[in-house]
Order: sequence, then C-alpha cells, then structure tokens
Amino acid sequence: MPIFGAEGMGVDLGSMNTTIFLNSEGEVVLREPTRVLLNAENMTDVLCVGAEARAMSGRAGDKAALVSPVQQGAVGDVEMAALVMVALAEKATERKKPMDKATLVTNLTGGASKVERAALFQAMNATGAKKVAAVRTPVAAAIGADVDISRSKGRLIVTLGGGVSEIAVLSMSGIAALRTLRYGGQDMDEAIVRWFWREHGLVIGMRTAEQIKREIGTVSEENIDPAEDPVLLRGKNAATGKPMSLQITPSDVKKALDEPICRLVDAVKSALYNVPAEMAADIRDEGILISGGGALLDGLDKRLEKETGLDVRMSAHPEDDAAIGLGAAAADDRLLSGLIRAGAAESTGE
Repeated sequence: MPIFGAEGMGVDLGSMNTTIFLNSEGEVVLREPTRVLLNAENMTDVLCVGAEARAMSGRAGDKAALVSPVQQGAVGDVEMAALVMVALAEKATERKKPMDKATLVTNLTGGASKVERAALFQAMNATGAKKVAAVRTPVAAAIGADVDISRSKGRLIVTLGGGVSEIAVLSMSGIAALRTLRYGGQDMDEAIVRWFWREHGLVIGMRTAEQIKREIGTVSEENIDPAEDPVLLRGKNAATGKPMSLQITPSDVKKALDEPICRLVDAVKSALYNVPAEMAADIRDEGILISGGGALLDGLDKRLEKETGLDVRMSAHPEDDAAIGLGAAAADDRLLSGLIRAGAAESTGE
C-alpha cells in the first residue's frame, strides 16, 4: 500500500549533485549540482541554486560565493541543504511549496554518525515536508538497480558518489557489513588537477578536470587506443600565470587517476578479504554491483574484475539508482517498514 502516493518524492542528496525522483511521474525528473550561489556581501542573499549557481561561479568575481552544503556525503549546512532540496523540487514539480503535502525520502550515508544523521533530518524537516524518512545509500542504490535485497544471500555493492564511496554487503534487506570511504568523484577531479600541475605546470579548474574525466578519462589500459587523436586542454601556466594549452590523451588522464583508483581498488579487495565467511560464496557467485555516478568512469568495471577476479556489473542508470530506490521506498509502505526494521532506513533523526 503506498504511503506517499503521487506526493512521494525520492531525493538523492549528494555532495556533487542532487537527483529527484517523483512518484507522480514514475521516473527521475531532475539532476542538478548541489550548489548555492550567495551574495558575498550578504550571505543570506541567495542568487541562484543548482546548475545556474555552478554556471555562474567564477563569473561574478568577488561579489558572489559558491556554497556546497553537502560535503563527503554529510550535510554541513542545514539551511542551505534544505534550500537546495526545496528549490530543485520546485523546478522538478513546476509548483511552489512542492513538499507541503509530500513525504520526503532521501539517502543517508551508511557510515553516518549520530550528528550527521541529525543534520540530515533537520534539513529534511526544514523543507516543510509532511513526513520524512531516510534510506541508507547502498540499500537505496541496490533497490534502484533492481536487486532483490530481501534474500538471505549476501550481495556486494560499491556505491561511488561525489564525496563518499561505500562498500556494503547486503542481506535480508539490511547491511551485513560496511566500509565507508570519505572520498569519491571530487577527489578524482582534484587528483587530475594536481597531476597536470605537477607534471606539466598547467593549472586547470575542477570543472575542467571533471569534464576531461567524463570525456576521455579511463582507468583501464585495455580501453586506450594509441591511434586516438589527442584533445586540447586549456589552462594557465603555473609559473607565469599566462594562458597555456596542452595536447592530452586518455593515457594522461589514466595516470592522473591512478592514485585514487588504487585506493578504491585496495579498499574493495580489503572488504572482500574481511567479508563474513558465510557470505563469501554468495559474493563469488553474484559478483560485484557498482553504482553511483563514479561507476560510469570508463574501464572501472574491467579494472575491478581484473583486480578481484569477480564479475562486475552495473545497471543501465547507475547515476539514478539511489533516487529510483528512494522513490520505490516512497511508493511502498511495506518496503519502507521492512527497511526500517532491518536498520537500513530511519523515519526520525533520533
């Protein structure tokens, strides 16, 4: 029996992007950066939110400040996090006060502390939503990827977000084992920025780093075509500050990403080593599910398969998995209640 009906809303509140699933539409309707642009002279004056805020950052000089209310998967600014959710929900629903009659279901980092959980619920309650609930991110992602989490068999899922990554073993609608890594896509972008500065004296911004990661980035040698034409990367010379450009290839980006990817691979291998013995056979049979925006990084599945010896798969929409799973919980009272009983969801911030 649905408890939210047409008013249910699943919101994947991430460090980099916020994704909204509307039950009334039955699909993800919006994904925009979790960013707020404020008047630097009056930090209570909101200039814009989401994609517009990110596009305007760096173009308004010292007059504006770009705020990221979610850092490493945790709400750092309750007021701004609530503002992002409301503003983007208004855009998604095309109406004012979209949460007045709705129940808001959002994601909660599996390793969240009591303080972090409280901050998330404060932000959700500040949206004016009628009811609120939170589902652990690995569980929401698995549901969104159409995994039957109610089985007693163990299933390993790796969720790769912008600020946090999680390696979880799921069983009987709950989390049997969990490892939370306080780094994700943003750290990969920073690694790219550092590498080009260190190796070529070229200074680029985080947006440029993310763009080249998406367009030509790879972490698998097998995916590199030596005959592929290089692309032009523009930035500024670290020594002189003058404009500078450089011809780069996927091989360059792979080298830049080696450090964070090795950290991730080592964490997955360590998690596999420490997985409960009774579930090791299940994971060997089922393989690894990767989810989140980071799962789209070219060659990551091949790299993990090579390093772990296990099959690796992802859904057709890894960026949307968590939001879809949150929407599913919003539409199914028994599912959400079962998740709460299993400790995979909470209905209060206490």
